[in-house]
Amino acid sequence: MDHYYQNIGEDWFSYPELYSAAVQYFQPKSNFYEIGSWKGRSSVYMGVEIINSGKEHSFTCVDTWAGCDFTKDLKSIKEKTLYDEFLTNIEPLNGLIIPVKSTSLEAAKLVADESLDFCFIDASHDYDNVIADINAWFPKVKQGGVIAGHDYPDWEGVKKAVNEFFGNNIVSKYSCWIYQIAPKNDFYNLLK
Repeated sequence: MDHYYQNIGEDWFSYPELYSAAVQYFQPKSNFYEIGSWKGRSSVYMGVEIINSGKEHSFTCVDTWAGCDFTKDLKSIKEKTLYDEFLTNIEPLNGLIIPVKSTSLEAAKLVADESLDFCFIDASHDYDNVIADINAWFPKVKQGGVIAGHDYPDWEGVKKAVNEFFGNNIVSKYSCWIYQIAPKNDFYNLLK
């Protein structure tokens, strides 16, 4: 399937290499979550990568689709069309992407600990919400799994929360923070 993510929403997606590496690295039928999906630009990239890999990974996207402080003046938020735009954008992927309309913290309560292979956090960008998201989702990732997030180190709240939780034990690439849970650390070898 050809990629079509370039035609979706704002160009905030700086990490296609990370998503490609996750699809390549994990065994078939792994469990992936994206926390914060907006209009689905990154989501459809991941979805197409999964389809093209033939690995049948499960991919869930969690978002309120209500926006936040820095997006409140955008047309999709004012007109309350963001969720519908997301659904339209993922439609060509024939149900591969599972949308969960929820806050990050409420959704995390529904996910078993150590059940995720890959979790990407790109929801709110203020310190309180980012640290809460990391605390909620970190236990959900399996040993050897990867937890990562966007807007590092450019957003001060993201940077502070990530540094506080992980210290200097992350890889910073593609405007993202990336952490593989022990005992493995070979995922980093796939990052260009």
